[in-house]
Amino acid sequence: MKNKNLNNITVILILLVLASPLAIAQTETIPWIPLSKDAPDNIPGRKNTIITSDQIGIPIYPGAYLTSYYPASSSSELDAPVTSLATVFLVSTDNEENVKKFYIENLKKSDGWNLYEEYDVFVKGDLNDALSRTVPGVAIREETGDSYDLQGTDPNIVSSLKTRIKILYKP
Repeated sequence: MKNKNLNNITVILILLVLASPLAIAQTETIPWIPLSKDAPDNIPGRKNTIITSDQIGIPIYPGAYLTSYYPASSSSELDAPVTSLATVFLVSTDNEENVKKFYIENLKKSDGWNLYEEYDVFVKGDLNDALSRTVPGVAIREETGDSYDLQGTDPNIVSSLKTRIKILYKP
């Protein structure tokens, strides 16, 4: 009986070791873009906000940096509650085409995603819903390095950025 219990424990430990990289990959923290040495310490949200790929539920482009985060918000207009989804902004040193290809491969029409090529926007719903910020979506744009949320960022990284990714999601 002791051998059987020992074998069961050994199998469980082996499975835990083999499965742990998968668990880590699914809840990977999205890194904030590195700051320059002279950046102020009080940049809003950076120290208190930890965003994981699991929280977002939409694939994160590999190697992308988080530049800003806006939590979901609610308001009431004419007694009809309106909820804006949470939003993260990411940047990448890869070009827009590579980023777009990644999202084409990962956001499938069969899962409810629609690509609006003329705007480089993926929406889980229609374009009007995306404009009202009430459905998940991914927008891909050129990054020029002039964005407000890049202030205080390491200039060597800013100069290599090519793409900005905006993700709206339900937390």
